Amino acid sequence: MLSKLRIGPKLLLAPGLVLILQLVLSIGAYAGLLRQNQRLEEMVQVRAVRLKAADDLVINAHKAHAEAYQLLTWMNASFSTARVDALLGELHARHAALDSQFARLEMTTQNQPAEQRYVAQSQAAYGLYVKAVADVIELSMADHSMAANAMSKAERSFDVVAKRLDELARLEQSLSVSAYTVAENEFATLRISMPLLVIVSIALSLLVSLQVRRALLDELQGIGSAASNLAQGNLTVQRRSYGRDEIAETARTLDGSIRNLNATLRNILSSAQTIGSASRAIAAGTADLQISGLDQATQQKLALVEQAAMAASSLQQQAVDLSEAVARFKLDDYPPSDPAGVPERIGRKHLSAVRN
Repeated sequence: MLSKLRIGPKLLLAPGLVLILQLVLSIGAYAGLLRQNQRLEEMVQVRAVRLKAADDLVINAHKAHAEAYQLLTWMNASFSTARVDALLGELHARHAALDSQFARLEMTTQNQPAEQRYVAQSQAAYGLYVKAVADVIELSMADHSMAANAMSKAERSFDVVAKRLDELARLEQSLSVSAYTVAENEFATLRISMPLLVIVSIALSLLVSLQVRRALLDELQGIGSAASNLAQGNLTVQRRSYGRDEIAETARTLDGSIRNLNATLRNILSSAQTIGSASRAIAAGTADLQISGLDQATQQKLALVEQAAMAASSLQQQAVDLSEAVARFKLDDYPPSDPAGVPERIGRKHLSAVRN
């Protein structure tokens, strides 16, 4: 995959990955903080408020029950009507306040069936208790002894109210503890996952950086090896795969230049060999002409042929020198792309002229 990328994207790959991982880490940390904030709001604004409301109901119910006994005591003790009426008004106000507290708590627990069930049971039991207390107060105004006996029924009703309110308070307490436990577990998960994510981010960044470095070094080592072989006269081109970046293009261009140079030297070698063959053919033709008897015209042609033979001998020596120079290079074992046919044709032309 790295071989298909340009150098710019390769160099930006590791920093880009680091930025992405940092973004993921930031999002994870933000989500964790947001979750912790939600848990904190649930504990402070929901669970604590409902727990306080349940405790207030318990306290106010006990106060109302105590005020009911106080009212009966004052009535049995024949306190003044003004004081009894004032205490009776306070008792009615406390009962109304308790009804309002029950209504608010019932409204806030609409989405919590378990809590709403305990609130409804407590409210129903308190309604029976209030009715029993009203009956006791009414009987107390007529007969104090009957009011004392009727108060036992109200006492049993209050025991039910107290039991239901205690259950509601314990439920709110357990829900508060559960909310705290959930928040603590989420924080522990966040405390472990964030360092792990940081370690993974560092490991991935280092891994990508090492892979990019290895890919670039492999390409540069390939170019360096080709240049070293060229300096030593080794024109063989190693088979390798090329990428798509600038270094790969440079390597492809260098290998192409070496192949062109290889083909050129092969053509030179072939031309030198052709020239040598033509020179030997001219020398052989000259020797044949010197052996046979010739007339004056032929003697003139022979002089020209001898000059050509001397030139051919010099050319042959140069061809040998050139062949030795080319032989110092190590060439690829593939046929030359441009066969040296032109020098061969030139040699045959000179040979035909000599023979004529």
